[in-house]
Amino acid sequence: MVELFPFKGILPAKGKVSSVVSRPFDKYTSEEVEAEVRKNPQSFLNIIKPELANGKKTRPDNPEAQKKSREKFLSFIENGTLVRQDLEQFYVYRQTKSHFVHTGIIAAIDATAYSDGTIKIHEQTLSKKEEKLKDYLQVVGINAEPVMFTYQHKSSLDDMIGRLTADAPYADFNFDEKQHQFWIVDKPEILEEIKDQFRGIENVYVADGHHRSASSVLLAESMKEKDGPWSRFLGIFFPDHNLQLFEFNRLVKDSNGLSTGEMLSELAGDFIVEQIPGNIYKPRHLHEISMYTDGHWYSLKLRPDRQNNQLSDKLDANLLSKHILDPILGVKDLRNDPRVDFISGIKGPEALKEQVDRGKFAIAFGLFPVSFDQFFSFSDKGKIMPPKTTWFEPKLLNGLVIYDIYH
Repeated sequence: MVELFPFKGILPAKGKVSSVVSRPFDKYTSEEVEAEVRKNPQSFLNIIKPELANGKKTRPDNPEAQKKSREKFLSFIENGTLVRQDLEQFYVYRQTKSHFVHTGIIAAIDATAYSDGTIKIHEQTLSKKEEKLKDYLQVVGINAEPVMFTYQHKSSLDDMIGRLTADAPYADFNFDEKQHQFWIVDKPEILEEIKDQFRGIENVYVADGHHRSASSVLLAESMKEKDGPWSRFLGIFFPDHNLQLFEFNRLVKDSNGLSTGEMLSELAGDFIVEQIPGNIYKPRHLHEISMYTDGHWYSLKLRPDRQNNQLSDKLDANLLSKHILDPILGVKDLRNDPRVDFISGIKGPEALKEQVDRGKFAIAFGLFPVSFDQFFSFSDKGKIMPPKTTWFEPKLLNGLVIYDIYH
């Protein structure tokens, strides 16, 4: 059973929303961050990196810089840029692109849902990164980018969200060529109805934000007083049909000393190899991998006698590592090998071709997207996917709804 909690969020003041919100910090170059901080004193980036306005740079794990982030956050409330809500609320968020609409509910979830198995994960976290994020959260004290969850949709909850979004939104603005809308839900009877709807759902699944969720759980467990706002963290909950799931493709810097002909000969042991004419190609079905190297595209279809019913071997990212990256190209540790990079499938095969043609990489591999059935099956069975296997859309904004763990 999933238990969600309304909370007293901190929101950008009405009319200032588009000035406050930002992309996640790691989606900017350092030059872009500096320019935005200096140009726009209302940008949430000023809270993340307040020292940049004075031309200074500090490490993200610097305790003094973290204290200044907390101070800057409180100053945004004092000057009215951010407004602390008086009532406990849920929030409905919608992001609209030309070809897809994403709608989800923003709420708090208890850290115990992580340990009791209500929250399912599909990606392994790094303990050092968890600790760093926990230390940062403990000082700065806010969740400003919600963990993105999904769940197997139910029509009654879909209908309810449809009714809520029929009203005029709190905010309606364009950012990064997408339309963003945002509704406040504060009527007690509606809050209870939303909670009841989610109690009829057995599990929620982390789509994006494994380290953020794990670090919030770590902080909750470390606090002397267990019962407080720090025992929960911020999430946005999308039904599965309101998310897009793309592949994560691979780039390799060299061929491990093999000529193209030698590599193709090695591949022929496990794959039906076919050179594909034309400039662009991507896999058309499960167990087909595309490869671009030396100016040509190839289709690599796993031979039927190499296929089996093991769950891990139904995932093409695993098959790529098992049959190609490890035995042929010598990539033993996908997470840490500097010869490997990743690129989201949303950029298309054109991006793979460009990286190889520019000489930055020698070989590109395209994967068929993971299905939601595969995603749920892996998560339910406690299986961990290889790093960078799934790319979920939408990508969210920072500073739209803030959860203060100390208030």
